Amino acid sequence: MSDGYVTQRYVHLRRAAFLMCGDWGLADDLARTTLARFLNEIDVGDPELWTYADLMAGFKRPRGRRKRVFVAPADSDTGADAHTVLVLDALHSLTPRCRAVLVLRHFCGLAIDETADALGLDDSRVLTLEAEGLGAFESLLASARPADAR
Repeated sequence: MSDGYVTQRYVHLRRAAFLMCGDWGLADDLARTTLARFLNEIDVGDPELWTYADLMAGFKRPRGRRKRVFVAPADSDTGADAHTVLVLDALHSLTPRCRAVLVLRHFCGLAIDETADALGLDDSRVLTLEAEGLGAFESLLASARPADAR
């Protein structure tokens, strides 16, 4: 079961890690490290929750802080790439804890109690961080919108 799980979940964990750190290389390292730890665990009750918790714990470990700048490709002929850049910029303007809650709740689809377990928080704190993060996220996106689109 564990090898199949690793193959199936790698891409999703890597994307979740990218949303947290904004660096595909680091996201790849964190996803692989999490999955390697998973394979070494003897008794994991909920593999999904365990891997998310381990992945998010990877962001608590000290690393050099770098400013992320997201740029849409020059040859982009749709607004989708520009929208993605706005979302990534706004996401990375949030505090790491708010970003983690939003990624786990809205990208990974975890419930409030699962998010709380993964981050070592109580449910009310997750709700507070989610509300703060969504409010700030909405404000950041609104301020980044071109004047003619408002």
